[in-house]
Amino acid sequence: MALASGTRRVYNRFYRNKATGGSYAPTPSQIEEYFVSQGFDAHNLSDEQFNQTVHHFSKGELSTVGKDSQATFNSKADANIFPENNQIVVSSADKQALVSTQSAALGFELSEQETIAIADNIDNVFADYSAFVTSVTSAITGYIAHKFDEIEEKLDSSGNDVRKYLADRNFRLNQKLVDYANNVKNIKSDTEEIRENLQTTKNVVLSRFQIK
Repeated sequence: MALASGTRRVYNRFYRNKATGGSYAPTPSQIEEYFVSQGFDAHNLSDEQFNQTVHHFSKGELSTVGKDSQATFNSKADANIFPENNQIVVSSADKQALVSTQSAALGFELSEQETIAIADNIDNVFADYSAFVTSVTSAITGYIAHKFDEIEEKLDSSGNDVRKYLADRNFRLNQKLVDYANNVKNIKSDTEEIRENLQTTKNVVLSRFQIK
């Protein structure tokens, strides 16, 4: 499922910071949980709510609903971002969000179905965020290369079909010309035969009447 516009807006803000050396970017699931805790509509986020959300995550706060909730939220975030061996675990929503962002940065507009298909083929665990970005970029470029290959194959196939069609039409036209020439010869031969028959008939008739 595609991300809500508000979620994508906040995620893209932190993703750009992360890509340029920022230290932290919340996952879409963390952003949506914060929206729920604040009663924000992820599909209709106001500028004030956007700024509050950015400020919230910029300070590294993961909840404002009390210490217990914050501890739970922090624990969940740590499990997602810093599991054992300092690896990161990303969700399907995280992968889809980055696929969408990276494809746009590369100049390609993907449909929702294409975004999901690419994200589904990406691993969930990475050594660090940079490895995650590299994997997503490779998946996108691989998909785009595959699409170009399909287009080239279709063009080659279409070209072969056109050449075959033109060759067939040329053969049929030549055959018709040959048939026409043969028909002309046959007509000429038949005409000469008819003329000879008429002359013979004329001679027979004249001889009977002894007309000279």
